[in-house]
Amino acid sequence: MAVFRYSAMVKNREEMMESGTIVARDEKRAREKLERLDLIEVRLKRIGGISGLFKSLTADIR
Repeated sequence: MAVFRYSAMVKNREEMMESGTIVARDEKRAREKLERLDLIEVRLKRIGGISGLFKSLTADIR
């Protein structure tokens, strides 16, 4: 499983940004998970190494 840092806007509230970490199999599945939560204009950045391991333990979305 890969760990990504995301930032996105909340649908119907374009001035409201949300960010956090998400654990998903790949970038495509991470985007699908975030779309189910009504997030749009999603930006993802993969987190690797030791910091990715620690972030996976405290991820906001699994």
